[in-house]
Amino acid sequence: MRKFARGILVLLLVTILGGVGSYLYEYNTIKDMYKSVAQLYVVPGEANEATLRAENGGLKDDFSIVLNSDVVLSAAKNLAGTSENLEKYLTVNSVANSNIIELVIVNPDQNTAKTYVDAIAATAVKTTTIIPVESIQILSEGTSTGDSFKPDLMLKTVRLTALVALVTFALEMLVLFFYLAFRKRPEIEDEYYDYEREYGAKSKKSSNKRFENDYIAPNVSNDAIVEFDEYISKSNKEKEAVETEAKAEEAVAETEAKVEEAVAETEAKVEKTVAETEAKAEEAVAETEAKVEETVAETEAKVDEAVAEAEIKTEEVETAEKVEETAVETAKTETKEEPKLAEVAANEDEVAESKEVETKAEEKVEVKKKKLKIFGRVKK
Repeated sequence: MRKFARGILVLLLVTILGGVGSYLYEYNTIKDMYKSVAQLYVVPGEANEATLRAENGGLKDDFSIVLNSDVVLSAAKNLAGTSENLEKYLTVNSVANSNIIELVIVNPDQNTAKTYVDAIAATAVKTTTIIPVESIQILSEGTSTGDSFKPDLMLKTVRLTALVALVTFALEMLVLFFYLAFRKRPEIEDEYYDYEREYGAKSKKSSNKRFENDYIAPNVSNDAIVEFDEYISKSNKEKEAVETEAKAEEAVAETEAKVEEAVAETEAKVEKTVAETEAKAEEAVAETEAKVEETVAETEAKVDEAVAEAEIKTEEVETAEKVEETAVETAKTETKEEPKLAEVAANEDEVAESKEVETKAEEKVEVKKKKLKIFGRVKK
């Protein structure tokens, strides 16, 4: 609370000093200006008087717009013999509940201000062709009091003072934030104030220095001191327990994270190994199937070739049988016809040879049939 009060006091003092300095700065910076005021009296017609009245009973802003137009100001420049922009010096006011219009010129020179306002007033009298009124008359020419003033002195002073106060407040808040962020109170003092808030101990200073950091203990009884020591010891143990628990939780969290990371790596390696093994197994199965298909194709080709050969041999055997039948018929014919015995003997020799050929063909057929049985099993 005391620090807050100090901050407010510093802010007030700086604001006051800033206000004084701002006033002096603006007073010496702003140039002295002189004012000259001329008044015009407008006589509206009976038909248009209501249309020229504003809500406050004065004249509408039409006169301000017309008197600030280039037509009026250009004529006033020629009349005053100047090339300055009169619009930045001119202010047109309509007096409430009246037909009076005030022309105000503010200029660093009093005579120049009077000359400008008189020129504008003389030109405004001729604007009845623009504004539908009966007449406009000069009620009073420009004043020349010789009294100077500082325009907007107080307004600029207030603005500058507010800026100083705002900067001071921002700096105080910045200092406060740095103080709160980097301050470090003694642990014994913190524990004592905690004890005081909890048990209501009175914070009276004593000349007895009880602690190593020269903290002055209050004037309390020995029982209160012993109780305070126990409170400090209890607080230290609680802090150590909290710190130990926090460290244990942190270590457990780190261990769990490492275990999860190791499990994830192991799973990734196992999945990779399984994928590689499956790929190799599929490749080996594909190669085996290709070889089996190739062997089966070769075996089928050989079987087809053997069947073709067996068919050829079978045809030869049938031919031999036919030859034998022919020989038998020939023998029967020879018995009938003795003169042809010699030929029959010759045919018998041929029949013998045909039987031998037939026997060999049968042996070969048997061999081929055995082979076909073997090949048939392989093919299945």
